[in-house]
Amino acid sequence: MGKIVINGGKRLFGSVCIHGAKNAVLPVMAASLMNEGVTVIRGCPDIADVRAMCGILNHLHCKTDFKKGCLVIDTSMAEYEEIKAEDTKQLRASSVLMGPVLARFGKVRLAYPGGCSIGSRPLDIHLHALKCLGASWSVSEDFIEMETTGLHPSEITLRFPSVGATENALMAAAAQCGTTVLYNAAKEPEIESLCAYLEKCGAVITGAGTECVRVRGKGVLQSAEFFAKPDRIVAGTYMAAVAACGGSVYLQGVTPSLCRGFLDVFTGMGMDIRMEGEAMLVQMYHRPVNLHKICTGAYPDFPTDMQSMVLSVASVGEGTLILKEQIFENRFKYVDELNRMGSKIKVEGNTAYIEGVSGFTGAQLAAPDLRAGAALVLAALAADGISEIEDIEYIQRGYEDFEGKLRSLGALIERVDSERD
Repeated sequence: MGKIVINGGKRLFGSVCIHGAKNAVLPVMAASLMNEGVTVIRGCPDIADVRAMCGILNHLHCKTDFKKGCLVIDTSMAEYEEIKAEDTKQLRASSVLMGPVLARFGKVRLAYPGGCSIGSRPLDIHLHALKCLGASWSVSEDFIEMETTGLHPSEITLRFPSVGATENALMAAAAQCGTTVLYNAAKEPEIESLCAYLEKCGAVITGAGTECVRVRGKGVLQSAEFFAKPDRIVAGTYMAAVAACGGSVYLQGVTPSLCRGFLDVFTGMGMDIRMEGEAMLVQMYHRPVNLHKICTGAYPDFPTDMQSMVLSVASVGEGTLILKEQIFENRFKYVDELNRMGSKIKVEGNTAYIEGVSGFTGAQLAAPDLRAGAALVLAALAADGISEIEDIEYIQRGYEDFEGKLRSLGALIERVDSERD
């Protein structure tokens, strides 16, 4: 897949357009199976995860047409197929197909989802939610199998506000006649986006974005159009880049409300943030000042997907930071890479202790997962000298033209393809 080569030490200036949210688009792509018509997604990012989901939908005999940020999905001729490992191994979000495939065909056999190895992400919460709606299930070493003689409305209580389980429950419920009530639901903006799409398809939903969501399904869903909001984690990534490198950048289409959960972290580190027209201006002209402690948590708390980026910034900040990871138990695999660049980070269990250093030194690096890969790019941008980052296929799962957009801001960055590319 090649590598990214960065000559660091440059401040960032200019404007960047934040593409549509990956974690909003993928569930809508899965939900399109249930309307048996056409879904149009505008603002769709051209990233590896979207291409992988298109591949799975094509495997199910759907038609997809993706051009210039507009994805058209026709599911009218969809047919049931087993979803094998070669389809799911690169895409953790394939788990959100369980609810829609079950609702459409009455059965699903899905190989365990792949994606990033950042810790256990058990599917028992998904299975519980769908069992409440009338599904039976069995699991083997390689597959999850579910079937139903007919789904029905229900009351569902999730033991943890899992985003994926909430999405599966909402989608399956929207395709049934009657009212389903979901308690302890996830509250992320991506859940609100999915509910907005399902409402356009004909469902009536109240409480989206709260812990209690009511879904009154109509049985037959209709074709709909969906507009993807900017990706809040991508916006946070560019904010972190400015915090680490210094500079002044306009984030087009981004608002402070979109960045709830981590905006106060950057302002606390000394970043100047304000709205100017339709863009959020982020500026940093001094070394970041570390906060005492940050803990990840379910929305609206500090998001686990921003953990690695903020840790990269804190590594070159003044003072110390304690960062506690409370969602995934294996999300500090990139720390060894940062320490090779000169950071002073010690990990004990689910907690990282960071002592800020005056700067990084370029190094040979490898991205262990999507967000950690982005964090290594940020560290390399701030480093003195040249860094090379391999395994960049992880980064391409969630960032559209990452190198090109950073280059437009003044970064000295390029992708070097391998011979097999």
